[in-house]
Amino acid sequence: MDNDVNICAECGSVFLRAASQMSGLCPECAHRLYGYDDCEHVFENGRCTKCLWDGSISEFISKNKENLP
Repeated sequence: MDNDVNICAECGSVFLRAASQMSGLCPECAHRLYGYDDCEHVFENGRCTKCLWDGSISEFISKNKENLP
């Protein structure tokens, strides 16, 4: 897997660019906002070993989770 990392524009977490279908969003935010496939997260030491997401959720997603895909 490509080790290129990015910072999610929505939640601020670091993520592996190759793990997301959107270059500016971690797999979790891309899933919650646009319905893209999510990572099957496996957490170790506070980060997903597959995509590096740290579990962050933006205020927008937190407040609107029932209205998102």
